[in-house]
Amino acid sequence: MSSLVFISLGGNLGNTLEIFKNSYLEIEKKIGRISAFSKIYQTAAWGKTDQADFLNQVISLETDLGPEKIMSELLEIELFFGRRRDVIWGPRILDLDILFLGNQIVSGENLAIPHPQIAHRRFVLIPMAEIAPNFLHPVLQQTMLELLEQTTDLQSVTLIN
Repeated sequence: MSSLVFISLGGNLGNTLEIFKNSYLEIEKKIGRISAFSKIYQTAAWGKTDQADFLNQVISLETDLGPEKIMSELLEIELFFGRRRDVIWGPRILDLDILFLGNQIVSGENLAIPHPQIAHRRFVLIPMAEIAPNFLHPVLQQTMLELLEQTTDLQSVTLIN
């Protein structure tokens, strides 16, 4: 049975727009056909702020894969594009995170779905609200628009052309 999965893309090293575009092909090959793309937004680095701004986007797709398999495929795609995990919240060529997998709740040692920081990150809430404004967070029981209106994150998120 297929599920709707929302994935966030982020990056601040290399030609991020080109990397995003190329990653769509890999995501579709390994996980499922992309059904929606948010616009792309520029955001100051979060957590470790002494680095270049990030570009961020959210996509949705249908998949028959389970949460662990999706995550392992995303990690392989990150590696394919040269992702290295040297510094926590450090610069990265490509960061792929599962935000939601339908209304599933997964709480494991290495995987949490929904992503635990969604309500505290405008750079995720803005593109989520753009492509799925009424999607209900299965834990918080609020829509993406409601979470965006209530977030305490004041970080600037700028639409890029």
